[in-house]
Amino acid sequence: MSSLPRGPFEPQDHFALRLPSDPQISPDARRVAFVRTRADAQADTWLSELCVVDRSTGSYHEIGSGSQPRWAPLGESLAYVRAHGSGHVIERWHAGSGHREVLATLDQAPSGLAWSPDGLRLAFVMRVPAVQADAPVPGWEHLRTEQWAPRGVYTDRLVRRAEGLPGDLPEGHHHIFMLDVASGALRQLTRGARDHGGPSTWITKLALAGHISWDPGGCHLIMSMPGQQPRTGAHDPHAVLVADVYEFDVADGTVRQLTQFGGPACQATVSPDGQWIAFVGFRNERKSFHTNVVHVMPRAGGALRALPHPRQLEVHQQLQWLPDSAGLLVLLPEAGDGCLVRLDLDGQWTTLTRDVGGSAATGYLLYQKGVSVARDGTVAYLRGSTSRTDEVALLQPDGMPGEVLTQESAWVDQRLLAPIETLWLPARRPNSTAPSWQAWLVRPAGVPAEQPVPLILWLHGGPYLAWCPHLAILPQIWAARGFAVLMVNPRGSLGYGEAFIDELQHDFPGPEDLQLLDMVDDVVARGGIDPQRVHVAGESGGGVMTAWLIGHSTRFASAAAIYGVMDWASMALTVDRPDYYGYYWLPAPPWAAGMAEHYRRRSPLSLVQQVRTPTLLLCGECDWRTPVSQSEMYFTALKLCGVEAALVRFPDNNHSLEWHPSHWLDLIEHVDRWFRRHSGRCEKQRNGS
Repeated sequence: MSSLPRGPFEPQDHFALRLPSDPQISPDARRVAFVRTRADAQADTWLSELCVVDRSTGSYHEIGSGSQPRWAPLGESLAYVRAHGSGHVIERWHAGSGHREVLATLDQAPSGLAWSPDGLRLAFVMRVPAVQADAPVPGWEHLRTEQWAPRGVYTDRLVRRAEGLPGDLPEGHHHIFMLDVASGALRQLTRGARDHGGPSTWITKLALAGHISWDPGGCHLIMSMPGQQPRTGAHDPHAVLVADVYEFDVADGTVRQLTQFGGPACQATVSPDGQWIAFVGFRNERKSFHTNVVHVMPRAGGALRALPHPRQLEVHQQLQWLPDSAGLLVLLPEAGDGCLVRLDLDGQWTTLTRDVGGSAATGYLLYQKGVSVARDGTVAYLRGSTSRTDEVALLQPDGMPGEVLTQESAWVDQRLLAPIETLWLPARRPNSTAPSWQAWLVRPAGVPAEQPVPLILWLHGGPYLAWCPHLAILPQIWAARGFAVLMVNPRGSLGYGEAFIDELQHDFPGPEDLQLLDMVDDVVARGGIDPQRVHVAGESGGGVMTAWLIGHSTRFASAAAIYGVMDWASMALTVDRPDYYGYYWLPAPPWAAGMAEHYRRRSPLSLVQQVRTPTLLLCGECDWRTPVSQSEMYFTALKLCGVEAALVRFPDNNHSLEWHPSHWLDLIEHVDRWFRRHSGRCEKQRNGS
């Protein structure tokens, strides 16, 4: 019986994606829970579903909607969070019987679920709404009817939004709560005007608070937490990236500060034997990107030790103690590989596997990955490849590969995969710290290598992120439509050492980034690319770079800048973290002496009069990271300068267009039509036609 022919990737394959995340192996290693994220075509939203795989039988338990799965200490039950009406519930699923019970019904969303060592309590973080002071009622208030416009929105907060969340942040503070599992009694452990988690403690790649770690005796909680910001006076930018390790007495909430770190100490976690505390962080040097380092300190007090990676690679924030407390498991990127590494307390690094997955949508390396470990040392993680999206897989206690537990990407077997070639493209500028930049070329399946095809230079965001060669459907869709896709990791990309990252320090974008033009010409010279049909597209930091390149060159037939920054001065004052970007990514705020010229030189808007490339701008209207005004002003400037341009605004969507899957389908069609419409234009531009 012949198998069905494979079909091409299509935009609607977004609705076929089944993306596992947060793999949690039970302490007895018998079961693995994970969250499956999938797009719902009916509701046009992403759903989170909780699944458990039984290793002995291979059977799936589909628990339903839920997130944050956390096993009880004996592994016999699983706690998780589920949305319920306008609120949330914490539920428990019993592995033996499949019985479910509601442990707590809450008005606010809990996060950071953590079982006590005896399995009798659950700790978590939850927002406590602010008590609104009574305001005087104006004399005309009695005139108000249902037809009146909404009231004006008052705020006195510097940070009032968080990318990824709709609208303004609600008033209040996030505190630690204790839930008695048997009785359902809920107790607020912390109080005051400090956040112990929540969006106000998110700073780009760092969550300064929110992760709860119990000591083995169950008497104390350990958490890293930011310092208290002053309420009045000029902004102190150094205080934005300061967090220390704190100990909370479970009995009475007494707090003791354990570090004076001088930077962000994040993800503080107690070792299973109670002897050590580990965290990820760095000494704050006011850089645009600091490389994370693992630190270890004695639980009883003593010297703090940094365990930096010998090749100065960036360590991801999540870490896990090994069950014997002899070391930790960490994730790090290296030259396009997602690496799971064992770190011993003596500073020895051992790579266990290099196949931790990437993002299945666009191609990012190690994007939002997780890992967990059982008492016998079996590790659950997310395994990716060039031919499959992520699956939940195991590493055996001796570090050898274990079984793959899921088949969430089986549908990919019915698609025709475009081949992916690894390239190292020479860097030709004298200031480069690397002799070559890593890249991947995706060519249409079944097309001979010598047959010329159009090319898309696809630029990643961050800019402190990185591409990887694992299967991602966006470049596969473009390849299915006849384009070759070139994905370069330029300076600043993760996985090539700290010096490569530091090249972008207050120099993004900069003259050195124009090496991308040379690299495109190198790829065209290899053959198989139509030199008149070379296009460029990029998202976020890649959107910045797209506008930067077309401001310096007419090499491209057309361009698509997707939610990029076009003017740093206005971005620094309208972004969701105005307390951070204008003081770290840039040397000083825009009004400081000498900064007007610095901001202008780094802003693609300052080059708009040199642009000749037809350009498409795309952005979400609820993007708080690169606000839609950035795309709107660049579009307007292009039109005023006589450049062919178009603007696509996506209503009710954020940065990265994460809220509605249909908008990614729409984006693909807009970009595809734009590139096809402008194929063959670049030679005319270069000849002045």
